[in-house]
Amino acid sequence: MASDIFDSPELSHSFAPTEGGPGTAFMKRLHVVHPQLGIGSARTALILMVLTWVPLLVLCAIGGLLFGRVNIPFFHDIAAHTRFLFAVPVLVLAEIPVGVRVRQVIRHFVTAHLVCDSDLEKFKNIIVKASEFRDSRAGEMVVVVLAYLATYNAVSGVSFQSGSTWFRPDPGQGLTPVGYWYVFVALPIFEFLMFRWAYRMVVWSRFLWKVSRLDLLLVPTHPDLAGGLAFLSKSLIPFGTILFALSAVVSAGIAQRILFTGAKLETYQWSYLALFVLSLIIFGGPLLIFLPKLLALKQRGLMEYGTLGSEYVQAFQRRWVGKSEPTEEPLLGSADIQSLADLGNSFEIIRKMKILPVERSDFFTFVLPGIIPALPLAATVMPIGEILKDLLKLIA
Repeated sequence: MASDIFDSPELSHSFAPTEGGPGTAFMKRLHVVHPQLGIGSARTALILMVLTWVPLLVLCAIGGLLFGRVNIPFFHDIAAHTRFLFAVPVLVLAEIPVGVRVRQVIRHFVTAHLVCDSDLEKFKNIIVKASEFRDSRAGEMVVVVLAYLATYNAVSGVSFQSGSTWFRPDPGQGLTPVGYWYVFVALPIFEFLMFRWAYRMVVWSRFLWKVSRLDLLLVPTHPDLAGGLAFLSKSLIPFGTILFALSAVVSAGIAQRILFTGAKLETYQWSYLALFVLSLIIFGGPLLIFLPKLLALKQRGLMEYGTLGSEYVQAFQRRWVGKSEPTEEPLLGSADIQSLADLGNSFEIIRKMKILPVERSDFFTFVLPGIIPALPLAATVMPIGEILKDLLKLIA
């Protein structure tokens, strides 16, 4: 019966937070995404990259804003090139590894028999409801509104701090044609992709929360030291791709301000800290949902195996040490000794059990891609060898 739950094509192939969601229906009509799965591809990434960057290039060339006329001409705008030529395609292509890994995690709940037979139908309904929530029209509208609000904030902030730019040559004046494309098309697409990922994480968190409310068959002595939920840690790894893209955009923005406004690198150290803290909350936060369940499982395991241990060692004491229970069985080769050792090992597993299903290696695999774009900036104030040495100390 456990395998039957994924027999439906909708459940076995289509559900993942990445396979649908805000904007998918519109992009399907434009044949920009996979018509069945609704996920991005190299073709999707290329189309969005061309749609955002190429018109800016052409309009700036027409307006003479490629190399001069303003404080920051288009050719020198490192942040814009990083945003549209790198981050946009990465944010699209990240759907593929994330979707594959999330589907594996969802399927593992059933194949590992963590969902009892009586809850399989509830588990199926959770998947169906999660798909509906993922494709919600209300969610789509929220993402669009947030994208344009973020665009307004970004544009006004950049123009205020940097003076004249290629999308607004004269501060305080109206937008040029390239400015209109940047403000109403290019930048909103980038912001939309970012908030789309944030919404997908809300979908993923909601799914995990509902699953956590099921009577999962978790065991405190599971060898993964997480009650059987350590596999959830693997879902964190592919999100490092998104962190890599966002970190690259932040690094490019910082580099641009250092080059054109004379800013100091130290001024932006909190920007990177905020990026990583926010990323941990968004991408790692969903795993915190199982913390209360694992904490209760560990406490219950310590109590139950503590009671079992007391009963066993007391019986062992009476039989082999106190000799209050005479036996003709020789101690050498007795299974009682091995059982005592096995019981001790089981109790030690419970004692070491983690209440957060995150492996340290998986955590660093997620974080390290976000550090890479910062290395060129950090190398300007600290030798690259020292940076790598510090990173290796963290990993070891």
